Amino acid sequence: MESENVDHIGIVVENLENAINFYQEKFGMKVIDKEILEDRGLKVAFMIGKNGETALELLEPVNHEDLNNTIAKFLKNRGPGLHHIAIRVSNIEMSLKDLQNEGLTLIDKEPRKGARGHLVAFIHPKSSMGTLIELVQER
Repeated sequence: MESENVDHIGIVVENLENAINFYQEKFGMKVIDKEILEDRGLKVAFMIGKNGETALELLEPVNHEDLNNTIAKFLKNRGPGLHHIAIRVSNIEMSLKDLQNEGLTLIDKEPRKGARGHLVAFIHPKSSMGTLIELVQER
């Protein structure tokens, strides 16, 4: 599998607006996309710095008490912080097939719609040295 680049770094936050203000004020970053993913119960904002090469994806659960939501569960168990690293790929289906053939454990065997309308799929951290990895294919 060949990656194109790191697409973004996912960070779980307790309050999306406070986190946006923090990254704007302290690091001069700007919001390039902000949306609510109803089907996943998430508030999401993407921010970039001056060079715009790699984004931060800030993730807040819509309902902090819904422990069926993976981000709410993460926040309750671990607190805010680094959640995942997303790798941009040109062909997500082929990338998933290649990684599965190489013995990696996939959380998503098929890509699904993610933020910004992109296709996404996750690799289980137990097969990627403890880091949750998201594959992203731009639409």
